[in-house]
Amino acid sequence: MVDKLITLLVGIMLALAGWTLTRTFDLSTNQAVQLDKVSQLEKQVEKLQNKMIDMMESDEKIMEQHMNIFDMLKEDKKPTKGYNY
Repeated sequence: MVDKLITLLVGIMLALAGWTLTRTFDLSTNQAVQLDKVSQLEKQVEKLQNKMIDMMESDEKIMEQHMNIFDMLKEDKKPTKGYNY
């Protein structure tokens, strides 16, 4: 009777160990997938930030050109380069 009880307990422990191992593997795989997704999102955010910086620099150049044109118009001079408005 004791042998059957010990065999049953060993079987239950093996089943629990197998379930725990399977669950740990699933969690590890899920974590790797999530880390990859986070890495991809970080790359996309970095690209968008670089584009924003480029656009802001371009906007600053355009604003400077407009200010130069307005200054020339205030002084009643013709622009030396660029378009005539």
